[in-house]
Amino acid sequence: MLDLNLAQVGLVMTAASVLDMSMFIPAGVLMDRYGRKFASVPSFALMAIGIGMVPFAGSFVGLLIAALVIGLGNGLGSGTMMTLGADLAPEGATGEFLGIWRLIGDVGMVAGPLAVGLIGTWLGLTGSAIVLMIAGFLASAILFFLVKETRVPPVVHVAGPVETPGD
Repeated sequence: MLDLNLAQVGLVMTAASVLDMSMFIPAGVLMDRYGRKFASVPSFALMAIGIGMVPFAGSFVGLLIAALVIGLGNGLGSGTMMTLGADLAPEGATGEFLGIWRLIGDVGMVAGPLAVGLIGTWLGLTGSAIVLMIAGFLASAILFFLVKETRVPPVVHVAGPVETPGD
């Protein structure tokens, strides 16, 4: 038991959230320059590492570090799933595709806490964190090995020689 006070809990959540939000623009730049997988694969891996650290955080500082790792991973993945969905959407049916894409993600957001609660009932909170860590690493591996990169490299136009009047 960490026996944290309200200010410490608030500081952990605030620091993780600030780090998360500070990654929005860098995550977009990484996705645009290097690809969606370049941001999403380490995002899931970092969150898995951070969640795996939580049950072993024996102090306020330990929990703060774990939360910062989670925040960094979550921020690095900012927008990756919706960008991937937009990239994969069929032409002429983008709205419908993204609606279904979003439904699947939102079902996970609703079912996830219920699943973690059930796992926690069976395995305890440490067991839940370990299961979530494994799930995060599996997601990272699936993205790396099975999901194709959807970033289309920009077309670079090279101008020919400039003609000046009188040449």
